[in-house]
Amino acid sequence: MDKILEGIPVLGWGRGIECTFFGSLDAALRFLKEPVNYTYLMGVSAAAFRLRFHYPEWCASSPDAALDGTFSEAAMNAIGYKGDFIVRIIEGKRAAEKMFQIIKEEIDEGRPLLAIGITRIPDWGIIAGYGEDGKIICRTYYDKGENYSIAEAFPWILFRIRKEKRKKPSQKEAFLNSIKLAVELAHVKRVDHYFNGLAAYDVWIADLKNEEKFEKMNKSEFFVHWHINGWIYNSLYDARDAAVKYLKNSVKILEGNKSEKIREAAKKFEKVRETLFNNWVFFTMPHWVKGENTWTPKQIINTNTWTPEMREKGAKALEKVKTLETEAFEALEKIIT
Repeated sequence: MDKILEGIPVLGWGRGIECTFFGSLDAALRFLKEPVNYTYLMGVSAAAFRLRFHYPEWCASSPDAALDGTFSEAAMNAIGYKGDFIVRIIEGKRAAEKMFQIIKEEIDEGRPLLAIGITRIPDWGIIAGYGEDGKIICRTYYDKGENYSIAEAFPWILFRIRKEKRKKPSQKEAFLNSIKLAVELAHVKRVDHYFNGLAAYDVWIADLKNEEKFEKMNKSEFFVHWHINGWIYNSLYDARDAAVKYLKNSVKILEGNKSEKIREAAKKFEKVRETLFNNWVFFTMPHWVKGENTWTPKQIINTNTWTPEMREKGAKALEKVKTLETEAFEALEKIIT
């Protein structure tokens, strides 16, 4: 007999929730009647201010907000929850059975879980139920309409969420914690195999300028790099859009001069967001191609590929974005000093 948690909000692309981890977390928490939204979770976790770039190999995992526990832990602490990553380290029936037992326990208690590996493309989604035959019922970014889907594969990571009895921090404390974390991470140059924060722009820009690297790629390698470039940029815009909204929503949390500092930071990040939007024409993705043209959020452009000129102009755009971001993080720092 199937056990399904009905009423988990719909996920999907083009809804202003492009970060699949926090999009899924938002939907799961709202199902649990928590007064949160995507913008708040992105902001209070500092994920709205993130940028990571896997290097020297480019990797589509770069924008994943769950690469480590930094952002998830910050978000959960702010709302009085605890989150646990449960990783299936080895393949095999026994490991899967243990994870499936965890899934059953959580669903039976009325708690959805987040999971990655349940769709063909490794994005985060929500486990909404199970069947005794071992099937896993999901809410994912690839669902058709408002219907749940069946997992295409067994998850390799779960994120279990539990409400804690401890008192959660005040709204002011949670906000200040998020700004401190954002400023700190902006100046951390590397996290594992990823260049991080402002330093991530440098390696991204350098590679876009390295045309010799692209000339040596075969068709498949070029296609992958084209997609990753556009995906990281798309995620960056989504993050900075959330940053602007989070800061604007937080103006009244602090008083007097500090409130004005929040407004100032919001304006700085608005310039970043505007610059990202205006230069989106240089950061396309292969699936945006329509015949001889390519759709972008900014406008349709007359090309069906990713040209050397686009890479050159994209690098210049990122140089401008980094300059604006440096100023924006300086404005953020004034809030906490």
